[in-house]
Amino acid sequence: MTGEKKAPLYAKMSDRICRYIEEKGLRPGDRLPGERSLAALWGVGRPSVREAIRELEYRGILQSKVGKGTYVADPEEGRELRIRLVSRNFLELFEIKTALERYCLERIVPRIEDQQIGHLEALAGRMMALAGEGIMPEELDLEFHDYLLLCYGNQELHRMVMHMIAMYQSMTEEMQEYLDGLKYDYLAVLLATIPCHQDMVCRMRERDVAGVLAAYDKITEGDLKIYRRFP
Repeated sequence: MTGEKKAPLYAKMSDRICRYIEEKGLRPGDRLPGERSLAALWGVGRPSVREAIRELEYRGILQSKVGKGTYVADPEEGRELRIRLVSRNFLELFEIKTALERYCLERIVPRIEDQQIGHLEALAGRMMALAGEGIMPEELDLEFHDYLLLCYGNQELHRMVMHMIAMYQSMTEEMQEYLDGLKYDYLAVLLATIPCHQDMVCRMRERDVAGVLAAYDKITEGDLKIYRRFP
């Protein structure tokens, strides 16, 4: 046992489809064989091929046309499609994550211990220090929200939310490239949300649930302000 995770079958199929495109010399606009044909060619189930095609659509390599089939995408068109998929998926995950975090906060604040508040206060202070230097404290921000969920004590809910955070963080690089192209200062928007973390901690000491939620909502509003820049 090496402890290494095996790549899912659809990921292997994605690589295989890419090799097929290269080996066959397919160009943008060229049509791929259907799912059934590809599945038979490689001896796998159609669901694995279908998931692989979706993955490659997300990456802007393929483009599916309803009733016509799957085609090699044009790089520029593929990038635009990819951005649309990223922004749509981000918003869907963001809405679910926000609802779950607000649910946790409503229940955490009345019973959070002083020691836990102290830990959050220290994290918020370190975040402010970095933000003051113009640095987005991404790891500390993640640790802050992670610790909040741990304070609630529901391990399954904690796992679910952190998994969603990891998923939309995986989209960050693509989104940042797009925003850079727009000359949009998204860093300034993110840095403006950092003081809200300190405000959350102060409200927690007062056991002010509404105040904590209001500060949390300002953080999410910053994220949404950035999201609205996408097509």
